[in-house]
Amino acid sequence: MFWLIYITSSIFFSLIVRKILTGTKKNLVVFVILIILLTPAQIEVGSSDYAPAVLTFLFNSLLEQNYSMRVLRPILLSLPISLTFLTLVMIAKRRFS
Repeated sequence: MFWLIYITSSIFFSLIVRKILTGTKKNLVVFVILIILLTPAQIEVGSSDYAPAVLTFLFNSLLEQNYSMRVLRPILLSLPISLTFLTLVMIAKRRFS
């Protein structure tokens, strides 16, 4: 239930940012925001529980005083892969339309 509420609120947040922004790259900004907000990470090393990577990093660094970058690794993997996929889709869309 938590993930459903979190995904819905992330989508609404990105749509609000899209309304605020002006310019041609606002879809890219929305896409990057969604990737950053929706990437999951393991809460602890041995557990199978997942939480949003950004929130887990903030919780660890602010409340637990644990400054590990381990929870940000999924974002560092998913962001370039997603942007590469988006670029390929945009190139294919231009060629075939």
